[in-house]
Amino acid sequence: MQVTSINVASLAAPASPRPMTAAQALAALKTNSRLKLSIADTAENIAANMKNLTAVQTRIAQVNVTNMPAKVNITSSQAKASVELLAKFPDNTLVLNDEFSVLSSNISTLRTLNPQISKMIITPSAAQTKQLISPWDIQLWSKSVNGKFDIKTQIDTSGSATTPGTSTTTTVNVVPSDSAKFVGYDDTQALATNYRGLKVLDDMGMLSGIEAFKGSAINASVSEGKVLADLFNKYSTEFYLNIRDTSSNISKNIDFIASNNKKIASITQIGNIKPLEITKAQNIKADKALSKMKNAYSLVLIG
Repeated sequence: MQVTSINVASLAAPASPRPMTAAQALAALKTNSRLKLSIADTAENIAANMKNLTAVQTRIAQVNVTNMPAKVNITSSQAKASVELLAKFPDNTLVLNDEFSVLSSNISTLRTLNPQISKMIITPSAAQTKQLISPWDIQLWSKSVNGKFDIKTQIDTSGSATTPGTSTTTTVNVVPSDSAKFVGYDDTQALATNYRGLKVLDDMGMLSGIEAFKGSAINASVSEGKVLADLFNKYSTEFYLNIRDTSSNISKNIDFIASNNKKIASITQIGNIKPLEITKAQNIKADKALSKMKNAYSLVLIG
């Protein structure tokens, strides 16, 4: 029987083409509009060709910047027009330059491109010295290198907080006064999960107020609780903590727990539960706080 040889190489999938510069990719697509290409080029060349690349964005699989840490500088309007293309960029490769009002009007696009955005440069505006932002967008706006921000929330007809974009909402603009009085809302945890972004804004001097917490408590480890307490106490903000942490961390931070007893709603030991190792004096000081323990605990008095 005669056996016909098979060329294995001929059955293999074709190798992916090497990435092209923006100019090379645009020229290749003029010759064959069905090509699927990857681009690797300088940030400057990519920005200069953004409009033309956007026109063929469905044919582009990936875009990489070859001269990092240089960034692709564009406006938020350009970002909105090119969102499908920009989503194919690596993280932290975009710098947006625009007025706050324009950035804010394109907030849906900014949320989509949050991983790709490295920073935002807000054009100064004498008429708008403070920008009103949603707590759900704290981590996004913390990428701004200038500006001042107030936190706002959207409240539906029942008085419950909603995520931005819900159609039947009343927007409550929270502008801090000297007494720092704010409109409270119920979705405490939604704002608490963004405490890192809040901390960044505060450290940069960009945060001028925080809404009061009302009704429920924040679930946090002791270390997270310390950050939250330091941050929120600056603004006379009402908040409560559900501490969830290991026996060891609770023991090490018993002084913080005792001194913040009024803000602690509960304490839960997690992981391998062990006796708390504290001094007799600490035990006396922390007595009221420890009465909020949700599981059985024992003490080893030291010193």
